[in-house]
Amino acid sequence: MKQMEIIAAAVAMSIALSAGAKPKSYLTPSYALAHASELDGRSVTIGGVVDLGTNSRCVYDSIDAIHSRNGTGAQVITLSEGDNLLNRRTELNHRFVLVTGVFRRTFNGPDVIDLYQCNNAGIEQIKVRRSKR
Repeated sequence: MKQMEIIAAAVAMSIALSAGAKPKSYLTPSYALAHASELDGRSVTIGGVVDLGTNSRCVYDSIDAIHSRNGTGAQVITLSEGDNLLNRRTELNHRFVLVTGVFRRTFNGPDVIDLYQCNNAGIEQIKVRRSKR
């Protein structure tokens, strides 16, 4: 099964490159969550729309995912450093960003209460930057 996934990814990338399309240089939150075991502890770049609010510091697949918040957590990842991000709220909130850092399948342990946490998974970011997308 793994071999088929690798072949499919290679074919897709080949088609995209031959069509002149630039391959994505980031993972979506839903992709990272679907592959959480494989990505745990690895440095990644996740692209998505940031929601910074009173009880939120999260990156979603899209602005629609923010509005629909269906409670499954399938399209959202928690970001670390809430205070630092809130200082950049005007610049980042509801904008598409690229977040580079270490992905954690379990962001906080069971003994931690994190009022900003959006999902069990999170990213300890090293860099957050707006994308020109």
